[in-house]
Amino acid sequence: MAKNKKSNINFKDILKGKFLVDDGSLQNWRFVMYLVFLAFISISSSHWVDKKVVKINKLDEDVSNLKAQFTDAHRLLMKMQLEPEIMKKSEAIGIKLTDEQPYVLIKKVYDQEP
Repeated sequence: MAKNKKSNINFKDILKGKFLVDDGSLQNWRFVMYLVFLAFISISSSHWVDKKVVKINKLDEDVSNLKAQFTDAHRLLMKMQLEPEIMKKSEAIGIKLTDEQPYVLIKKVYDQEP
């Protein structure tokens, strides 16, 4: 008949690692491997989240740069649509504003009787 030993493990035995070499240490090794696996998962997920945060920050910076470019392009477009700017561009290519009023052609439509 096997004798049941009570496990009297103290802090000194834990520091020496006796719980890993004594009888029944297979369960302890399984638990240690489980803890190592959990630590690996935790560290890898932390690195993954850090990469995502860096990518999000870069994309936010790109968006703000594109917004600034859009605002600048919109300002230039509004300036180009003003009448003095159009007059300058048209005079540069030889188109001038006339002093004469344009003619209006009116076509009268007569009802035709059958």
